[in-house]
Amino acid sequence: MPAIGWFESLETVPGAIVVIGGFVLLSLLLARVVGRMVDSEMRREHNDLTGFIFAVVGVIYAVVLGFIAVGVWERFEAAQDRTYDEASSLAAVYRDAGSFSNGAVLRRDVRSYAQHTIHVGWPALAKGITPPETPLVERLSHDLHATPVQGERQAAIFGHMLERTSEAALDRDARLTEDSTGLNGVMWFVVLAGGFITIAFTYLFGFRQTVMQTAMIGTLALLIGLVIFLTMSLDYPFRGAIRVGPEAFERALTVFDQIDGADPLRTQTR
Repeated sequence: MPAIGWFESLETVPGAIVVIGGFVLLSLLLARVVGRMVDSEMRREHNDLTGFIFAVVGVIYAVVLGFIAVGVWERFEAAQDRTYDEASSLAAVYRDAGSFSNGAVLRRDVRSYAQHTIHVGWPALAKGITPPETPLVERLSHDLHATPVQGERQAAIFGHMLERTSEAALDRDARLTEDSTGLNGVMWFVVLAGGFITIAFTYLFGFRQTVMQTAMIGTLALLIGLVIFLTMSLDYPFRGAIRVGPEAFERALTVFDQIDGADPLRTQTR
């Protein structure tokens, strides 16, 4: 949705003001219009029936909105977990590489991939662009399979390296998949239309004091606006003001430096 893309360019506070404030303001303006068109006394006569129907509508919308919000939050957490799992696998490969004669080459490949992910991959994800397949992945795979293995000890370590490399690749694919699809247009229509329908039922209540109705409508619109803002903010895990950052890979680079300090290898070139 184009509107979502525009929203992602905003910082957290301006985005909250636009979404939540706009929803509340529009709800109050519509309430004023309905208040001028429908007599307050007539609305008070039907408060009991209106309240019963409003309760049913409110429960239905709360279930739908909660289901969607929880789904978006779980997808956000999954993307974050995938990021840390991928970085953790890279650190394991970097550590195990020290057991082989071409360990410096393997460590260079792993470090280059992590740096590329931070400086190229993450900015692309923030713009909604899926990073293209980098040759660094293929280079790491090629150098890894060309590793000379001697003895049972190295064979065991090599098997562990292959396993963690495969896990890192799977985590990368899953991480990119989590960000490739957000809520579709139909679901957004249900969220927004359902919110306004729920708010609209509050217009049918008759109050002797207009300020009380304004407070009730404003509070309900505020709560719904907050959940909609949260859903919009978390819809794409790697975009917008609230997003998964590259901290896992930055931490991995720190771990690489610590490993190099404890187990330095001679730099090898080809």
